[in-house]
Amino acid sequence: MIIFLLIFSGVTVAAFAFSGALAPAGEGVGARVAELEGARAQRQRGGILRHLGALVEPMVKGLSITRKLDRQLYQVGWAWTPSEFLSACGLLALATGAIAGVVFGQPLAALAAGAVGAGVPFLQLAQKRGKVMKALNEQLPDALMLVINGLRAGNSFIQALQIVSKQMSGPIAQEFATTVSEINWGLSVETALSNLAERIGTVDIELTVAAMIVQRETGGNLSEILNNIHDTVRDRIKISGEVQAMTAQGRMSGIVLTCLPAGIAALFYLISPGYISSLFTDPRGHMLIGGAIVSQLLGVYFIRKIVDIKY
Repeated sequence: MIIFLLIFSGVTVAAFAFSGALAPAGEGVGARVAELEGARAQRQRGGILRHLGALVEPMVKGLSITRKLDRQLYQVGWAWTPSEFLSACGLLALATGAIAGVVFGQPLAALAAGAVGAGVPFLQLAQKRGKVMKALNEQLPDALMLVINGLRAGNSFIQALQIVSKQMSGPIAQEFATTVSEINWGLSVETALSNLAERIGTVDIELTVAAMIVQRETGGNLSEILNNIHDTVRDRIKISGEVQAMTAQGRMSGIVLTCLPAGIAALFYLISPGYISSLFTDPRGHMLIGGAIVSQLLGVYFIRKIVDIKY
């Protein structure tokens, strides 16, 4: 009974922390502005997660993964700091590991479940970031066209950026509004544009920002330059769609081959538990399971390399 109470408590704490941390940050420009002033936007987070994050922060501060996480969490708008994110991963790992340890009674199962629990937030972060980056890339040609039309209509460069922040929606409008705010607060245009490229971090926006900065240093017709960039970005998006279509079969094959062994094992366990139970009770079975997991991971890695076409 005590073990089950501890497991229930751990799962409850982990779920509470995880759900509190996933509360979205302010999606308006005000939340972005608060960050630029040096203070994070007011966020709804659980007290337990906040305290754990404060304990973990001295250990992870300055690490490259912390800086990378901070940037990615900002990009997707998740309401937590890197230390809180890692704390939530640890709580989920402990909770899932404890459940698997009690249910299966095997240390290997507990370790595997803990690893899966720790990896779930990273998978969700990657999935959410992919969607945000895709939305930004798809909105960029329209944003560039607004800037081009604004410049041709006689507006200044800053006014053209403001047009994007006011007439568009979604992440591209927020980022351009942040850039305009930085310029209004006294940062140079080059620095504000560089910060824009660093925050988004995609190849298309880096190409656009580089063209803007070079034009400001060397001169030239900015609207014509941006029109060429617009055509390039639009063609890249078109090629990206074609690549996704051509590699769809390979990606689907990877998903099927990854899920097939686990599905067959679960089916055998339901049909004849005694037939497959030796894999979990015999040390040789543990070695076979470990080898299968490693082989699966290698297969996933190579399939992803095959379908990840650079363009």
